[in-house]
Amino acid sequence: DLAGVSARTLTARNPTDSDVTIPANGFSIAGTLTRPPVLGRLRLPTVVLVAGSGSLDRDGTVAGVPMLSQLAGALAEQGFLVLRYDKRAVGQSGGRSEAVTQADYADDLIAIVKWLAKRDDVDPRQIVVAGHGEGGMIAMLAAQREKKIGTLVLMATAGTSGGDLLLEQQGRELERMQLSDADKQQKVALQKQIQAAVVSGTGWESLPEEVRKQADTPWFRSLLLSNPAAVMPRLKQPILIIQGDVDTQIDPQHADKLGELARARKKDAGPVEGVHLPGVHHRLVP
Repeated sequence: DLAGVSARTLTARNPTDSDVTIPANGFSIAGTLTRPPVLGRLRLPTVVLVAGSGSLDRDGTVAGVPMLSQLAGALAEQGFLVLRYDKRAVGQSGGRSEAVTQADYADDLIAIVKWLAKRDDVDPRQIVVAGHGEGGMIAMLAAQREKKIGTLVLMATAGTSGGDLLLEQQGRELERMQLSDADKQQKVALQKQIQAAVVSGTGWESLPEEVRKQADTPWFRSLLLSNPAAVMPRLKQPILIIQGDVDTQIDPQHADKLGELARARKKDAGPVEGVHLPGVHHRLVP
């Protein structure tokens, strides 16, 4: 474990990047702060970038695109202090991933926000949390518990439960496959059976053991049960929703669903804005 976290492969670097170590819940989180090239004020509005699902490090590199590093650089150019970080048990961050849930990832995010709020260069009244994909759900879970999170940005974030999202994604994949309708229906039924077993903890006896080894994890159960409709009414922060309109992982309609949920909150909740980006996909690039 020590050897694994002692070195980091640099996939991207901004000119004003500096590495930091943040105390979390029994371990440390490794991250990178990106500062504006010109400091116009002592305390800066600050953005925390939260990566999506999978073993993503602070740069959020998928298919050669270091999305979070690029976002950090662009936001810093606009005058923000930006923090991105390796997820728990990824890169140089400590902790273990075997029993991790979305709530645990939210705990990590809250620890980061509290650490930032104590810094002399951070304006504690202007801390923004921006989550991408599953990171948007993590951001919402953290924001319902931590008042130091002043604003939420949800990028390519699902507007339905995790279970419904997976079935929707499976349906799109099956449309591309040369299968009979009966075969497609069989695959959907199997997926529903797996999800039901994960949530209830029963019904595994009729499924292959290798399926259970892959699917029966605390994180996957928390993903299936995650639901913005249950969390959104508890949020009072202003919310910005950003969605690429050629996203094939999170259909653009999810941004509209999130907007509806956010606007249905109580009157004392913050304003809501939605932005659709034509020609942009899930990685937020053309």
